[in-house]
Amino acid sequence: MERREFIKTTCAVCIGTTALASFIAACKSSKYISSFTEENKKIVIKKSEFVIVKRGKEKQLSHITLKPAGLQFPIAVYKTGNEYKALYTQCTHQGCELTAYDAALVCPCHGAEFNTRGNVTQGPAETDLKTFATTHDNENIYIQL
Repeated sequence: MERREFIKTTCAVCIGTTALASFIAACKSSKYISSFTEENKKIVIKKSEFVIVKRGKEKQLSHITLKPAGLQFPIAVYKTGNEYKALYTQCTHQGCELTAYDAALVCPCHGAEFNTRGNVTQGPAETDLKTFATTHDNENIYIQL
């Protein structure tokens, strides 16, 4: 292999590795929780569910996912600043279960994408996701079903 070809190949591998690492970091999937309560068509989640401890350091999560009884699909709850948005993870295109990532919800069946507010960002879906009203206090998040 000539020097010039070696340099081109090495640079391409470096660029590809960097791009792949960035993509994988952005595609981290959701923390699935089971510690929540349901009463009178309302779900109560502790805000502490958005905090994980890794290697002795606290980290704030951008979202969590939970599966309430009586619903076919999970709910993804996103935290933006001091707001919480609860999204039903059923694709509005053909009803597949969406995968929740830090920056988007993606349909594995046909590639539709939704932002963390539930709006369509890429088809084939044309309708935004179903959302649930949320409120919160100092300790809990309340989702009205």
